[in-house]
Amino acid sequence: MLLGVYRPGSQAVSTAFFEELWAMVERLSVYMPSRRLRRFQCTCRHTSCVHAARLADLLQSFGYVQHVTTATHTAGHILDLVITRSDIDITDVHVGSFISDHALVRFMARALN
Repeated sequence: MLLGVYRPGSQAVSTAFFEELWAMVERLSVYMPSRRLRRFQCTCRHTSCVHAARLADLLQSFGYVQHVTTATHTAGHILDLVITRSDIDITDVHVGSFISDHALVRFMARALN
């Protein structure tokens, strides 16, 4: 399953956003123990950013890994993420050409079961 999450970059990241994201991920973890989430916007360049740290805590709480490490936006931010549970093997993560102000992110996924 592929899930797209979009948060307009023109709006500030709020506590409500993280609460709703947490609730959604928690619900999905019951129904789909293995999944990939892609397309998440949090305009942070550094892990010292409070929003990036909060996202990292959320992902770790559910056993997720974020695989994209290169900027995916023309402003130099990592906005497009590939997030998986640890039972999904992600290889060949490649941030490609910019098709708009966002780059195309490609990857290969294989279940480790």
